[in-house]
Amino acid sequence: MTIFITGASKGIGYAIAAKFLTACTGEIQLAICARNAAEIEQAKSTLAKLNSKALILAGVCDVADETSVKQFIGRVQNEFGAIDVLVNNAGFGIFKTVSELTAKEFDDVIATNLRGVFLITQAVLPAMRSKKAGTIITISSLAGKNGFATASAYCAAKFGVRGLMQSLFLEVREDNIRVVTICPGSVDTDFFTADTEHIRSKHALEAADVADAAFMVTQLPQNATISELDIRPTNPKG
Repeated sequence: MTIFITGASKGIGYAIAAKFLTACTGEIQLAICARNAAEIEQAKSTLAKLNSKALILAGVCDVADETSVKQFIGRVQNEFGAIDVLVNNAGFGIFKTVSELTAKEFDDVIATNLRGVFLITQAVLPAMRSKKAGTIITISSLAGKNGFATASAYCAAKFGVRGLMQSLFLEVREDNIRVVTICPGSVDTDFFTADTEHIRSKHALEAADVADAAFMVTQLPQNATISELDIRPTNPKG
């Protein structure tokens, strides 16, 4: 099995990579990318200790840049062949009111969180369609279903991701490609800065919880899929 995960140097992306490496019983080839070279190499080094038999390819890729995406996907396919599971995870947020947010900040969030999902998915699709199989998992958010103050750009991107994936689901199901959108609530990662600490609940999900959900959807029989999955704390107030 070949898995490709974007934004995998830390947080949810790293947790998903770790889950596949520890839970898969067969041969596994893992490709991971992020924008920071040092961080993605460190992630590769740590992940390699979880499964000594796995082949791991790590590199820098700006998912918002079409050239960067094509180059990295080409490298993955040259070394590993067709991708079986794609996990669109790369993303970030700038949390300001609409009045405070600059046009560049808005564009930057949309470019990574929405355009990036489009570019990566589009680059991976031809090989999946050729072999009539594949699973595309995209990490959206409950912020893609409910807006909240100071998160206009982030929510706009995550709402957009859900629409993109809903359309893709209908376009590729006849090719036996599963399209799954996972919408977590607050997750305890370093995604949020000190400025947005109030957004994070003391009882937030762990990155491993989202990773378990991502792995679970790939274990369904090939003729079954979960198109959209919400995951949130069982008891947010503890």
